Amino acid sequence: MTDGYACIATVADLNLANVAAAQLRSEGLDVRVHGEATGPFPVTIGRLAETQLWVRADDAAAAARVLEEVGIACNPEL
Repeated sequence: MTDGYACIATVADLNLANVAAAQLRSEGLDVRVHGEATGPFPVTIGRLAETQLWVRADDAAAAARVLEEVGIACNPEL
C-alpha cells in the first residue's frame, strides 16, 4: 500500500483501465490510474503497457466486487 491506497488490479490496456476507473467512480469510489501508458511518452508494448488501478485501502473489497462484476480480475492478495 502507498499513502492509504492499494493496487487492486493490473490490466494490459489503458483503455480498459479507463473504463474500469469510470465504473469504479460511478460507484462512488476514488480511483487512481498509474502506468507507463499514462505518461507524456506512452509505452504500449509488453509489460510496460500494463496499467494499475489503485483505490483507497478501505475501499479495496468494494472495488474488487465492482471489477469482478465487469470481468476484470483483481490482485489475488485482496
